[in-house]
Amino acid sequence: MTETSRNQRKRLRFGPLLRVLLPSLVTLALVVLLLFTMFFTEFDWQWVTFLAGILFASVLALVSASLKSGWRTARRAAEAVHFRQRLGAEIQQHRATREQLERELTLHQQDRTRLAKETEAHRLVVAGKQAAESRLAMLKLHLEEIAVFVDRERHCGFHTRRFAAWTGMPSGRIDGLALEEALPPRDADALRAQLLDAMDGRSGRAELSLARHTGVEQRVVVDFLPQRDASGQVCGTLLLIKEPRSLADGAPAPIDQAAAGEAEQADMQLMIADGSGNSVYLKSLTEELSGWGNPRERIRQAIRNDGFDLYAQDIVALGMDTPFKIMHELLIRMRDEEQNLVPPGTFLPIAERFNMMPDIDRFVVRKAIAVRAAASSAAHAASAPLLCINLARASLEDRSFPEFVARALEQSGVSGQALCFEIADGDAIACVPEAARFAYELKPLGCRFTLDGFGRSGIGFDHVKTLPLDFLKIDGSIILQILRVPEALAKVRAIQRVCKAIGIRTIAEMVESDDGLARLRAVGVDFAQGFGIAPPRPFS
Repeated sequence: MTETSRNQRKRLRFGPLLRVLLPSLVTLALVVLLLFTMFFTEFDWQWVTFLAGILFASVLALVSASLKSGWRTARRAAEAVHFRQRLGAEIQQHRATREQLERELTLHQQDRTRLAKETEAHRLVVAGKQAAESRLAMLKLHLEEIAVFVDRERHCGFHTRRFAAWTGMPSGRIDGLALEEALPPRDADALRAQLLDAMDGRSGRAELSLARHTGVEQRVVVDFLPQRDASGQVCGTLLLIKEPRSLADGAPAPIDQAAAGEAEQADMQLMIADGSGNSVYLKSLTEELSGWGNPRERIRQAIRNDGFDLYAQDIVALGMDTPFKIMHELLIRMRDEEQNLVPPGTFLPIAERFNMMPDIDRFVVRKAIAVRAAASSAAHAASAPLLCINLARASLEDRSFPEFVARALEQSGVSGQALCFEIADGDAIACVPEAARFAYELKPLGCRFTLDGFGRSGIGFDHVKTLPLDFLKIDGSIILQILRVPEALAKVRAIQRVCKAIGIRTIAEMVESDDGLARLRAVGVDFAQGFGIAPPRPFS
């Protein structure tokens, strides 16, 4: 620091003090001069009066200077406070701007990382697609089977050279062509039923008469093999058309036992290779139940002759603000000829295979309504637990099912508020329009709806917001892990928050311990169900 700047700071420091002290010193000198003149000189009184006037003016000037200095000090103090406040606000704003900039930089970095990963994934997908297309082109030329892949929209995709020869069309024209256009309409209709089953994940085989492009009909065996994508969903069906071999004179060819055994083994491997195993399971299950004679007819008789028993499992409330303190989920069991109970895993797959699930669901609805109608009094019926009935996908797609429920309720005099229909999460995702139509037709009657098994195949709320749901049942695979896997408890907490925001009550299934129950109550789950609360018991 230079000498000049030091002198300037000194002047700035002593300037205000001098402006106050100088008038005071001048006034004091005038007072002394006036007193000296009055007592030690012989001045005329006119001079004394003149000096007194000057003294009075000096005093006024001193007072004025003092007031002005105080006012200036107060104003500068106020300006300093205001400046300090503005400075604090600007510092705070600067800090907030810097934090926002840091967040945006972090998000930008995350976006760059995600974009790089997506770019790499897309590159791998493109490379895989190109390799797959190259392999498919080779297979088209060299495979000896008559084969074609049909997607869920019933359009032809991959196909072999022999299939193109069968249809009489160029290979490039078949790609993307509807099956009804690639084959004669009668043949496409003949394949329709088995093709729909395959799209639902069930392998099958049918012996049919199909016509070549020349118009000549031939008896063939068609295998329907579901194909699944990376997520496990059925993306289409592979049709394998097998021509039976014959001798030139039309007599049947001799059967090679070894070749037949190898063919049967290959067919079994093909059925297992689709990833579902449904065909093998149903075939083995039907053989196990062959003592019934005809399993399909046996299930039909059980429906007609009241051969099913219903069991009820309690769903209890965990909070005080729930509309119901207890609900019952109805479970179905089948009685065999010796009155032993057959578990649902035995007969339900067969009922699904033969499209009998709507009949079974109607049986459960009729029996539940009959039990509720038999309540001793209206007051008792009003306080009775809500009855929760599981519905199959085929029942959701049955347009006459809501009308059946409405008619059964009207004939019995039971309110629709007594029933709650449970829709599996996978079925709701697969057929959102049908599930929504079903729910909205029965909602005016007072019926309630539960989404069952939520979170089993991933968590998403798009279909949840589409359906008029009252309850959402969190899948047991998540509930069983909440005491040992933090991520499972975090999932439950997140699901509970979303459901609370959109006005849906939550139910935890497969609760097996008091510790798990306490944890669910702390999270805020509304209801709980499981063997740790109550096992199923006969419903009556």
